[in-house]
Amino acid sequence: MMEFTLSRVCMGVCGLILLAAVVVPVTGMYEKQIANMESDASYDIASLIDCFYYSEMECMTINMSDILPVQSYIEIRDRRLTLTTENGEYRSWTRVTMISEEDTFGYGDIVRISKCADAVIFERLA
Repeated sequence: MMEFTLSRVCMGVCGLILLAAVVVPVTGMYEKQIANMESDASYDIASLIDCFYYSEMECMTINMSDILPVQSYIEIRDRRLTLTTENGEYRSWTRVTMISEEDTFGYGDIVRISKCADAVIFERLA
């Protein structure tokens, strides 16, 4: 009876060791995947602005919670767009100049984007 109990205890300990060995690499892969997604989000927002500028539309209203990760914001300066999240900053460049009275737009803001001669103008609505 004692041998049976010891074998079960050893199996449990081996299982915990195996589980701990698998959890660490999986967690690292998850964090790398999040960083890639946030970097892609920065690039996609810059592409959205470029596509808007070269389209036939004159004005576009965006709810930033539809395109930004939670608890993040974008900062615009000339042609540089910086997405800042809790994991870091991700920069992308646009082909057109971006103009705004305010530099940052956060998750939950509503922003109107309109065209001007050779630039895109950002205006916070809410």
